[in-house]
Amino acid sequence: MQSPELSLAGKLDNGLTKGLCLLLRGLRTGSLWLLGLLTLAGLPLMIFEYGEGLADLSLLEWGVMPLLALLLWRHIHYCQHFTTGTWRGLSRLLMFQGVMSVLGMIIIGLFTFVMAQTEDIQRLYQYLLQDDPISKIVTFGSVLLAVYLAAPTATTESLSTPEAMPARVEPSVSTTAKEASL
Repeated sequence: MQSPELSLAGKLDNGLTKGLCLLLRGLRTGSLWLLGLLTLAGLPLMIFEYGEGLADLSLLEWGVMPLLALLLWRHIHYCQHFTTGTWRGLSRLLMFQGVMSVLGMIIIGLFTFVMAQTEDIQRLYQYLLQDDPISKIVTFGSVLLAVYLAAPTATTESLSTPEAMPARVEPSVSTTAKEASL
């Protein structure tokens, strides 16, 4: 059974809805992609914060750099294995970094909201200004987790095409069965 064709107003409304959905999907993707790019671009600034070169690296930063290199190698290897392609693999990496950045911002916003409700703004301000090792561990951990999760797990063809539903098969009666029933 087919649905009746839409009127002109219905077609315009449907087209406008599709266009707005495409626009919002593009804005979401672009924003996450840009946020992921800014996160990865800001990582060297966070690691080499004092401008002393390798002399100002802490043990945590010395541990993060080889892990990041290994995870990036893993990501590239899986992109080659699953024939994802360079640009799609990079886009996937930046999207995951953007999502992790948004999650971090949500957590910071919730923490700020709770601290503001206790009316202890001065303590919140001091906490945000200090160089807390726990926040560095969480930041580096989220970057490493995003790189780990961004590696492709299947080929792009199997992700884009859903499983084909089996077609409904009508029973057929052979000519010999027809003759036998007569």
